[in-house]
This record gives sequence, C-alpha cells and structure tokens, in this order.
Amino acid sequence: MDSVIGCEHLVQRKNEELLKNYRIVHLNFISCQSNDSIRAKKKLASCHECKFEGARLLSCLYCVCFACPTHFLEHFKKTEHCFGVNLTFSHIFCAHCDDYTYDGDIMTLSNTLNKDLYCYRNKSLETKDIVLLRKSKEIEYIDSATPVPGFINLGNTCFLNSVLQVLMHTPMLRNYVLSDQHVCPFLKEPSRCITCEIGRIYQQSYMLQVNVISLQKLLKIFWDNTWYMASALQHDAHECFIAILDIIHKQTIIQNENDKDIKHLENCQCIIHKIFKGVLQSDIVCQSCNNVSSKIDIINDIPIYFSMDEKGKYPTNITLIACLEQFGQIELLNDLDCTNCQTKKLSTKQLILKHLPVVLCFILKRFGQPSDNVSNKITTFVEFPETLDMNKFIKKKSVTGSAFIDECFASRESIYKLYAVICHEGLLNGGHYLSYIQHMGLWYQCNDNVVRLVQFEDILRSPAYLLFYHKEFMNFY
Repeated sequence: MDSVIGCEHLVQRKNEELLKNYRIVHLNFISCQSNDSIRAKKKLASCHECKFEGARLLSCLYCVCFACPTHFLEHFKKTEHCFGVNLTFSHIFCAHCDDYTYDGDIMTLSNTLNKDLYCYRNKSLETKDIVLLRKSKEIEYIDSATPVPGFINLGNTCFLNSVLQVLMHTPMLRNYVLSDQHVCPFLKEPSRCITCEIGRIYQQSYMLQVNVISLQKLLKIFWDNTWYMASALQHDAHECFIAILDIIHKQTIIQNENDKDIKHLENCQCIIHKIFKGVLQSDIVCQSCNNVSSKIDIINDIPIYFSMDEKGKYPTNITLIACLEQFGQIELLNDLDCTNCQTKKLSTKQLILKHLPVVLCFILKRFGQPSDNVSNKITTFVEFPETLDMNKFIKKKSVTGSAFIDECFASRESIYKLYAVICHEGLLNGGHYLSYIQHMGLWYQCNDNVVRLVQFEDILRSPAYLLFYHKEFMNFY
C-alpha cells in the first residue's frame, strides 16, 4: 500500500493490528456509526486524569486510555504507548516527536470511515446550510475563546500554519476571496485550486466559528505544486510564503503562458500582484563616463541583511529604519565592465524602490549570506515600528504635474501599518515558527492550534523573521 509518511516511528511500528485499533477507535469515537457509539463517546471521551474535554483529546492506540496532550505524554512515559488518535480530527499524535504526523494509509482509512457516516464532530457546511441553521431558534451559538482559529500541526507544518495566518488576515486577499471574485481555473477538478481551498478555510474561520482547523487539503495542494518542499521536514516560512504566492499567481493566469516575461509581470492584474508586487530598480553608474545601467526587478519582499563589524560580529540590536537606510546606500564596485566606455573602472551601485506594493514584506536574513559562512542563526534584535513611513526610501515620480499635490499624495501613500509578524524560535537547522496577527484591533499569538491574546509590547520584543506592513491609505486616482 502506497503511503506518504511524516514520522519515522510510525513507519517502524505501523502494522495491521495498529490499523485495526485505529479503525475501532474511529468508528466508536470519531465517525460514530451507531447510537451506542455516540453514547459511549459522550460518557467516556474525557481525560482520565484531569477530565479535559476538547478538540485536543487523544485516545491511545494500544489500550483504553483517553488523555489530554500533557497526560498522554505521561501515559507514554509509563507504558511506552507512543501513538494516540485525536478524537476531533482523527489525526495521529506521536509522543516520540511530541507532534502530529501525517500518514497516507491512515488518512485513506479515515476518509473511508467518514464517508456517508454520521460524524460526532463539527464538519464543514455549505453557505445554504449555515443560513438554515441560523434561522433556527432552537440552536444556541457559543462564541469561541478567541475569534481567530488555530491550525493543527500535521508534522513539522508550523511554517505553513504561520504563513497562512498572515494570508488569512491580509485585508485585500480576504475581501477578494470572501466577495466571490475568484474564478476557479479547474472547473472539473476544483480540489487542485489553492485559492478555492483558502476560501473554504476563510468560510470556516469567519462563518462557522470553529476553534481549530486542519490544513490537510491545503498541504496536499501545496505539495502537488512544490515538489522541492513535498516532505515532512521543516521548511523555511519565507520560502513557503513565496511559493504560495507563486502558486496563486500561476493558477490565476493559467490560460496565459507568458508569465515568465518581465513586462507581463509588470502588468499582471492577478490578485497577488495587485497586493504584493513591488518594483526594485538597480542603478550602476560608471565613475569614468557616468553611464547609468538600470535593471528592473519585480519583488514580493524586501530583504534586510545584517552587516558584520570589524571583529566579524553581528550587532546586538538594530532598528528597521537603520536597515532600510543601509539598504539604499551607494555601494562601490571595483573593476566592473562598463558597456559604454568598454573599460573596467570603479562603479557605484544603488538599489531604489521604484514602486511600493499594498503589502510590504520584510525578510530579516537571520540565516546569513552564503559569503558569510554563517553556522549559527543571527540573533540580532531588530526594533521595528507599528507605523512605517517609506517616503524617503522610494523614487519620486511625478503623477499630477504639481509638485505640491505629488508631495501630498506621496506623504499619504507611503505610510504603512504593521499587521502581522512571523517569528522563528530555535536553532539554524531546526526550531519552530509562530505568528502574531492583528484582528479587529487586537493582537493574537498563533502557535499552531493554540491562539492567545497578547499585548503589542510582546510583539515588539519578539524574534521577528518576517514583518508584514499594509498600506494605511489607498488612493484610487
């Protein structure tokens, strides 16, 4: 039987008896095929130690034991029973890894058992079902602990969870999806469309008021489109962010094969380029003949590099503004071929932001540059503001013909507000990703399926890796 595996322990210990036990637990406590099973779940489904009942409750696959995550780890230490089944979402938890894991055989069995069965848990509903339910006077709605749902870690998928939290709270993308502007390019196979799947997650988040969401289908689409990241290993959140934007872009313009052309990208009207597209201009000036060679690049983010001091050490702390000022500094280049005077002379290079996107993403290069031979993560503390004025970092461009009006437009158009942060905790070759997002004026820490309210001061002290700023004023002229 072919299987996609996310845990070496499950590979070693998976056998027919384990699958049989999974099937029994599933039928009696997850899919609940009979009324007896439903009554058994209501009576027994709570932690044997603390009586916990909730979305994270686990059932041991070796004995009759129900436990919350904490007491399941204690059960594992006593019995060496390492696998448990989440009684809400049917995922396998490995005590060795202290994490959820993905297995193709298990998920196939789960989907088979769920099909056409009464399921004693929240399931995704269509809009028409929700309308009917809300009309019923017999149903009492209970608000979630937080208005922001968490995402289950399917086995080293914290990088995906943190990125999706950011995309879920990007205003223009949210409005685009929820206002039904997206046209699926896969009419016969909508399950291939990543924007459709993000739309379903949006609906669960904003309409069903669920506490925890599984990204199993989104992960499959992501893997289908990124063969280089299709594994259960930990991946880089920034690489994941760029990959998802690229998938949405390519699926949106699937009818056009000229997406690699730079002019097409400059004029692309897909939702991704409307939100995240910036234009970076690189000017190289020959100091002998003053010839200027310019290169235009479409960017989705602005890299922030850390410079070493004379002793070969990185600074203890620095500000984002100082990094941006360094980003636009003139750099001296020796022995560079000039296309005009055909000689190798001293030249200067300067990077200029020609166009600012609606959403500014800064990536703090904590993993260093190849030339630095960095063996450890750069832990420099970066002080970043809540409100960012990018006016002095962009190339001025006359729009109206009036310098005064242009200055007014520029002063408003260049103001950005922080709305999301992704942090990396841990070492260079491992660690964990979590995100901070702003929702309805409040800030939340999203650590996989655990979401909690935090103060903005907590975010300012965080080890930021990706910073997301949204344009405060939208000018339509």
